[in-house]
Amino acid sequence: MLFFSKKSFLVDHLEGLVDIHNHILPGIDDGSPDLSTTIEMIRLFKEIGYKGCIATPHTMEDYYGNDTETITLNYKDTIDQLHASENHSFIVKASSEYMMDSGFEELIESEKILFLKDRILLTEFSYFQKPEYVNEVVFDMLQKDITPILAHPERYRYIKGIEEFKDLKNRGFLFQLNLLSIQGHYGKDAQKKAMLLLEHNLYDLVGTDAHKPEHLSKIKEIQIKSNIIKSIQPVIENSKLNF
Repeated sequence: MLFFSKKSFLVDHLEGLVDIHNHILPGIDDGSPDLSTTIEMIRLFKEIGYKGCIATPHTMEDYYGNDTETITLNYKDTIDQLHASENHSFIVKASSEYMMDSGFEELIESEKILFLKDRILLTEFSYFQKPEYVNEVVFDMLQKDITPILAHPERYRYIKGIEEFKDLKNRGFLFQLNLLSIQGHYGKDAQKKAMLLLEHNLYDLVGTDAHKPEHLSKIKEIQIKSNIIKSIQPVIENSKLNF
């Protein structure tokens, strides 16, 4: 029992990661509001062991006005402003976190999208209800050789049991764990589901979903039991291998 009671810091296992889910670009969504905050987030990312990140601002219909052009322009402008500092190469590229809303299917059809890497796309559901057409659009994505990652599946309250998660996996989703879910940052329900998904080896990748410096500071403080480390370590290693 002592073995399973022992805790260690999560950050001791994060060295060398590239974060694939964050809101670090300034003034483009509900993440970093300005360049100084972005610089502070980069400092904290480095402090906890990350070697880089792919910026993923929200793309949501009727929110923020983001598309491939606005995101790319913001990214280039941010890199230009960081150019004289040691931080200029930390944000390795810009992608997006795509809400599966009524405009998403058109984006997939036109491919006016920013991939994380190759043809891998970060997606999310509404927190209020599952998209009605999710099965059809995921099928279309796979037909176009697009691999969808579902961000933070543990946070969708309407997904109740392990079989519903397995169904999404079987349809072609990869699953990305928010590291703060382990700590209970999003509530007990998300924490419980995160433990369940780890137990069933359903996660493929990890991400911070950092919107502000405080999120990264909280990740630095996370301590987890040895048996949870054993479950999350392969997910971390897979993230390093693929990004």
